Amino acid sequence: MFLDCVDEGLSVLGNEPRQAIYQYLSTIHSLEREQIPDKVDEFALGMRKALGSASRVIERLILKKLFQRIGSTFREIPDSEFTDYVIDAKRRFEIGSTKHTESLEGLRSKKGQVPS
Repeated sequence: MFLDCVDEGLSVLGNEPRQAIYQYLSTIHSLEREQIPDKVDEFALGMRKALGSASRVIERLILKKLFQRIGSTFREIPDSEFTDYVIDAKRRFEIGSTKHTESLEGLRSKKGQVPS
C-alpha cells in the first residue's frame, strides 16, 4: 500500500521523471523501489538530495494518500519528519486491522450461537 502511495505521489512529476527518481535512488543510494517500505529514512534522504526542498511537497502528497488509504486524515505536526508520519500511519493501520479482525471474529462467534 505504501509503495502504491509513493508511486502516486511521484506521478505528479510525470512518468519519465518518476522513473528517473527511482533510477537515481537505485544508482546513487543503492535503494531499489521494492526496498522503499523497509528503508523509509533512506528514501526520504534520497528524495531530498534529488529534489531539494521540492521533496517536501512530494512527501506530503504521499502522506495524504497513505493516510487516506488507511481511513485516517493526515495532519501536519511541527518538528515531525516523513518517517515519523509513515510509522504513525503503519501503527494506525495495524490498530484498525486488529479492530476489524476482532469485530469479524465477534460476528462469527455470534452467528453460530443458537438462541435460548
